[in-house]
Amino acid sequence: MLTGITRADRWTELRAPALALVLERARRNADVVIVDTGFCLEADEELSFDTLAPRRNAATLRPLELADTIYAVGAADPVGVPRLVRGLAELEAAVPQASPVVVMNKVRASSVGRNPERQLREAWERFGPAFALNEFLPYDAAAADAALLSGSLLLEAAPESMLRRAVRRLVCAPDQQKSQSSVFSSTARRRAKD
Repeated sequence: MLTGITRADRWTELRAPALALVLERARRNADVVIVDTGFCLEADEELSFDTLAPRRNAATLRPLELADTIYAVGAADPVGVPRLVRGLAELEAAVPQASPVVVMNKVRASSVGRNPERQLREAWERFGPAFALNEFLPYDAAAADAALLSGSLLLEAAPESMLRRAVRRLVCAPDQQKSQSSVFSSTARRRAKD
């Protein structure tokens, strides 16, 4: 898991060729490499001719250009949905070959209305971009807070939570979804029984 730099003002230290090398080495050493990118997809037009100059959003753009799978995640509320639609348009302009998996996060009736998944899907079909809406992650504050407070994975802190099950459906292969096996499964089950 590559999470990025510790402070936003250090962006000048990241150059696209060096970042591409890091990603290549990570791919050699791991079956799956996850890069948590920033939100900004603007290209520095005035710098695009000079490949040696640092580009403000290179740490976001380069991993997106190299990605096998892009998950575009947006908040399922009246502010988050329009932001996601704009972000997907920016993604399409910045990385034309991208075919993102679109995910609505924090899905709940209190911010969308009754039957939130249906309402979000209908609104997406009317106003959303050409990309399909793939998955809904429920608002499960108790599970997310438990993982955050303990500094652990959802699998460890709340293995049977609605959010954990939705994440598993989203990222695991069908045979993995049926299996309870994982590096942390026995630990998680032991904690759940205690």
